[in-house]
Amino acid sequence: MKKICLIDYGSGNQKSMYNLLDYLGYKVKLSNSIFDIEDSTHIILPGVGSYSKLMKNLKEKKILDVLNKEVILKHKPFLGICVGMQLLAEKSFENGDHKGLGWIKGSIKKLKTNNLKLPHMGWN
Repeated sequence: MKKICLIDYGSGNQKSMYNLLDYLGYKVKLSNSIFDIEDSTHIILPGVGSYSKLMKNLKEKKILDVLNKEVILKHKPFLGICVGMQLLAEKSFENGDHKGLGWIKGSIKKLKTNNLKLPHMGWN
């Protein structure tokens, strides 16, 4: 059976993702425990908020090393959602210059719009 660890990093909308996965019948644990991440078969990192704050929270919770070990070394399936996916890059220029996980070569930059309004991607 798939055991999904939904990373709890202290902010965001993890509860919505938890409810969806639970509704679909998956065994899901909302956690930032190293044991739970290691014990899982799949890892999801949802993201709401800023790149730098999410990285700071992951560092403070001391789970960057276990994420690298489980995803990069052990090839555990991983899904990053929104800013959780942006963290896979080497760095971001959102509100400064911030280092990412470096799993994907490249950086996160604001789109150049030539004074056009960026599309709104919300639920409304």
